Amino acid sequence: MMDIRTVAFILCSLLEISRTHGAALKCGGALAEPKGEFFSPNYPDPYPVSINCTWTIQSTGNRIVELTFPFMQLEYVNWDADCRFDSISVYDGPASEHRLLGKLCGNETRPINSTRNELTVVFTSDSTFPKKGFHANYSFVDVPFLSELVTPSPELKDVKCGGEWTVSEGGFTSPNYPHHYPNKAHCTWTIKSTGNRIVELTFPTVELESDWMKDCRFDSIKVFDGPASEQRLIGLLCGTQTGNFTSTRNELTVVFSSDSSTSHPGFKAQYRFVDVPSLSEYPTPVPTNDTEETSKCGSVMVEPKGEFFSPNYPEPYPNHAKCTWSIQSAGDHLIELDFPFMLVEYRQWDGDCRFDAVSVYDGPLADDKLLNRLCGNHTAISVKSTKNEMTVVFTSDSTFSYKGFHAHYSFADKP
Repeated sequence: MMDIRTVAFILCSLLEISRTHGAALKCGGALAEPKGEFFSPNYPDPYPVSINCTWTIQSTGNRIVELTFPFMQLEYVNWDADCRFDSISVYDGPASEHRLLGKLCGNETRPINSTRNELTVVFTSDSTFPKKGFHANYSFVDVPFLSELVTPSPELKDVKCGGEWTVSEGGFTSPNYPHHYPNKAHCTWTIKSTGNRIVELTFPTVELESDWMKDCRFDSIKVFDGPASEQRLIGLLCGTQTGNFTSTRNELTVVFSSDSSTSHPGFKAQYRFVDVPSLSEYPTPVPTNDTEETSKCGSVMVEPKGEFFSPNYPEPYPNHAKCTWSIQSAGDHLIELDFPFMLVEYRQWDGDCRFDAVSVYDGPLADDKLLNRLCGNHTAISVKSTKNEMTVVFTSDSTFSYKGFHAHYSFADKP
């Protein structure tokens, strides 16, 4: 039996361990020294699951904040460009409501600079697969004037924005072009032809704010085939991307939007109407209401191996489909899924499969962790669950159906 002195020694040792190593257990805080560092909780041991930590870094005077990461190892899946599992989000200001400068995961260690006196860093983890975490350094950097880091822009009320065009050819520009467009702009141009004429649109000049993830989250040009609708998005531009787009009907819509900071010269657009033999050569399939057809859509599968198909396969699948297959193993098995054939609507610029898609989830419900989202002709893809259940969801929009897919699954023993 231990005496009081032994117990006291052990307690003091534990307190010392907590004092020397416990700094890494801190989760968030306010930092105001000219330079410093902070870590994910438990670093260099794995961080906890389901955590949310916020650090606010604040300088004074004409000094911005420079943030670097000597080390980073967060959960990352190579198809997940959005860092939707564990991530570090860096905001240009005192809170997460301010502009997002970067969202990091995996082992990405690029530096990030604020444009003002404050920077906010938010670290979050989900309920699975914690890694070693990160080590962050920051320092204050003198600049001549903070105002030089943000481009002034006119008020939106002082400039023309949007319109409707019906003449056979013409052009339009961003507000105030070639000078900087205003912040918080939202402009819509509708181009309408008549008869058997489609719309060809080109952007010879584009100079908008860009972002490292290339998803045009700050300032953007969206081009829609017809009235504005996410289901009919055929173009998304930002930075210095230019492009050519063609409608499949008499109407094309362009929407330009900008956020609350950092404007640029903008863009110039040109369009013309093009005669075609008939608009039926550029069809938009009519949504199906065939109840017999849609009833063959999704199922529950419990056999050790099996296969399933998109509706109508190998004929084109219907529009507005939503099919769910639940694959369930009664034992302690994982599920392996592959696709001997796939031909699903896809556009080269659309890495998110936002039109028609096959989504594979790691669990019994579609709100479980997304393992992969597929479109185009991804037949070399194999997907494996981490549980004894997998859910596959196939969705199609209102346009351009294709042959679909053939899927094969089998149960596999855990490693």
